[in-house]
Formats: sequence, C-alpha cells, structure tokens
Amino acid sequence: MQSQPARVHAAFEPRQFFYNIHWRSRTYHAGANLTSHHGNGSDFAGFANLLACPDPKRIDIRASVRTVPQQWLVRTYLERAAVRVFAIVDVSSSMLFQGEANMRQQVTEFVTALAWSANRQGDVFGMAAANDDVQSSWQILPTFQTGTAQVVAEKITRYWQSNHAVSGRNASAIPAAIEEIGAQRALVFLISDFYWDTALLQQTLKAAQAHDVIPVVLRDQSATEGMPAFGWARLRDMESGEERSWMLRKHLHQQIGAHLVQQKHMLNSQFMKAGTRSPLWLAPQWQAEEISRHLMETMA
Repeated sequence: MQSQPARVHAAFEPRQFFYNIHWRSRTYHAGANLTSHHGNGSDFAGFANLLACPDPKRIDIRASVRTVPQQWLVRTYLERAAVRVFAIVDVSSSMLFQGEANMRQQVTEFVTALAWSANRQGDVFGMAAANDDVQSSWQILPTFQTGTAQVVAEKITRYWQSNHAVSGRNASAIPAAIEEIGAQRALVFLISDFYWDTALLQQTLKAAQAHDVIPVVLRDQSATEGMPAFGWARLRDMESGEERSWMLRKHLHQQIGAHLVQQKHMLNSQFMKAGTRSPLWLAPQWQAEEISRHLMETMA
C-alpha cells in the first residue's frame, strides 16, 4: 500500500505595513509607542531627585555636581506601550459594487493586513462594521491574541458570502460603531467609499474626534466611468435601490466628472477641518510599501 504524500498548506501571512503615532499612549501594556509613563524604558525624559526616584544605578554625577544646592540627580526614562488600533468598516450597499476592482476583496485584504501589522507591532486590534445597523458578525473586541488576522479574514469572508447582493442599505450606523470604541484615544482606520451625505460625514467625524483617524477611501472607477458616450442608460443607486433612466450625452459626462472632482475636494476639506490625517485613497493593487510611506508621512 503506497503512502499518500503529505499535503503542505501555504503559511498564512498577509502583507505588513507600518504606522506611527504623534501622541503618547496611555496604556500600560508593553509595546513600541512612546508614553508619558516614567519607568524602565530607553527614551530619556530628564532628571529627578534621588529621593523622588530612588534608583542609584541611574545617578548622573555630572548633572548632580552642577546643582545648587547640590543634590543627587538620577536620569529618568519613558516607557513604551501598545496602542489600540481599530478598523471601522462601512458595509453599506455601495461597498458591494463590483466592477474593474473587487471592493469586497480590497476590504478583506486591507483589514486582514491591518490586523496582522498591529499584531506584529505589539498593538491591540479591534474591528467593527456597520450599514444601517452595527454588524455583530464583524465585531472583534480589542485583543493582543496572535492569529487575530486569520480570524478577521474568516469573519469578513463569511459575511461577504452571505451578504453579496444586499441593496438599499446606507451607512447610518457608522457613528454608533465608532462610539463603541470608547473614550480612550485609539488609532482608527475608517474604511469606506464615502458616498455619504454631508450630515452623516459630519456626524461620523464628530463621533471620532477623540481619536487619531485615518480615512481609507475605496473607489471603483468603473462605477462612474466607461459609460456609453451617447444613448439611454439605466442607472441604479445601490444604497437607495432607486433606478432611473438617463439620456447620456457629452454634457452629462462632463457634469459627472466635475461632480466627482468636487466631491473629492469636499471630502479632503471636511477631513482637514475635523483634524483627521490625510485620507488614504486605496488603489486596487495596493502595495504595503506605499501604505507605510503614506502613514509615516502623515502621522503629524
């Protein structure tokens, strides 16, 4: 009887990108981010009196002899700690559009990579999603657990498989999903196509004002481009489910193009006013190096 060859499974290893923060973490779990806690770190904070910080190993003689009146000074250091990283995902009907780019696959790959990257940097990762309701099937409470990225990929894939043709859903519960994060500051990746009305956008940004927000914008050009130059077309709003016939002509194409440019400027302006980071416009074939560069350049 011949033995069957062993089946080798490819290792689960999503793309990894890097991020940084310009604020001090308030957690006490060891990590890579600077805090305001004095302890056994390696980042010099200043000097303290030996009586206030009784650690003879860190006495600085040169600094001590310069004091008037003379006293023993010790060097103090800041600890490094983890931060909370969250993915808040818009799963309204427009996010199910599939044209040249598969937005569902983009979301799956990016959020999985974010969970993987947070885990590799020693940070806490949590996830939530919403359309008109907060989706409990997406929820991952903040965790340090290894293997979180694989759980994320499985959860998202199962959701897409059971909700691949849902129409008439908006993103009105996104602010509620953000509020579930809590008041403690976190790094929040807000992932959507942002085809929202101004009221929802402002409500969402107000709910997220306590956090360090990175808007991640997904757009499929085939949703608005590639239409016939002339003739009748039946267009459907995926979120409202409303269909309407349009007579396509050159002037209408120009109006659509101008509206897209205007909406992009409006989005950037609203994000800037709310104090978020510069939005990340996620390309269909995104590269981890490009994501890292954007996040590092816009951390301040």
